[in-house]
Amino acid sequence: MASDNGWVIGRGLLGRAVERARGLPPIIRPVRWGDADDALSDLRAHAMALSLVEGPLEIYWCAGRGVTSTPQHELDAEVELFERALTEFASILRGRDVRFFLASSVGGAYALASEPPFSEHTPVAPGSSYGVAKLAMERKLTETARSAGWRAFIGRITNLYGPGQDMGKGQGLISVITDSYVSGKPVSLYVSLDTLRDYIYEDDCARVVAAGTERLSTEAPGTTITKIVGAMTAVSIGALLGEITRLRRQRSRITLGQSRAGGQASDLRVRSVVWTELDALVRTTLPEGLDKVYRSRMRAQAEVGA
Repeated sequence: MASDNGWVIGRGLLGRAVERARGLPPIIRPVRWGDADDALSDLRAHAMALSLVEGPLEIYWCAGRGVTSTPQHELDAEVELFERALTEFASILRGRDVRFFLASSVGGAYALASEPPFSEHTPVAPGSSYGVAKLAMERKLTETARSAGWRAFIGRITNLYGPGQDMGKGQGLISVITDSYVSGKPVSLYVSLDTLRDYIYEDDCARVVAAGTERLSTEAPGTTITKIVGAMTAVSIGALLGEITRLRRQRSRITLGQSRAGGQASDLRVRSVVWTELDALVRTTLPEGLDKVYRSRMRAQAEVGA
């Protein structure tokens, strides 16, 4: 979407939330993601349209379908497209005041790191091709920002959840468990109950992203800021199940299987030390977020049955 001075690339869970947080009008500029050349052509055209807007420009890259189980060749293609797009943007927007946000991943960056909680100063230690791909995108943006004089914000996001979760990506534990309550279908979990994760609600995350991108105006051109974006509160899978059971007053139909999730850490506690005042924008409690996801899923189920 390119309108005003902001362009959100990728209209999934985070992208749509960023549009709401930024107050961007709902003008959709589709990208044909199924083919790299088509996607690049669309991105180039939208960048040309953005170049006609006066003043500072904000670009939010919230696109990407890669997860820890995504095959290597698909991740390689995703990284290549991102790198080609940045090259095009740098050429089209030469000399412009560009503030660029990239959605990255805590799990991708710190899967094999030791001594949690992890901060932005923790050496990265990816445990999967997904993590390697995310870090490659971070490096490319940092290089482009330096050479093009952009200001960049990399958000290493914890476990994002909300009503808009894409169930087809094979991720989103909260959405999967909630769906089992609504549909009555059993769900199998392949992670230990003591696995620790930090869950951040979509609108909270988007507020941090929007505020951080706005704050880039205080940084020097060529600067890249990397920040962990999360609730800064770790919850075990067991505690998460217990909370959902308490809210719904019944147990979900869950079976535990042998772990098959490679490249994922058992403990992903985090503590940001960068732009920490933005952490106050995370205001949705886990019970509130869980209830919102459940009610949204119930409405969707009712609409299907109507």
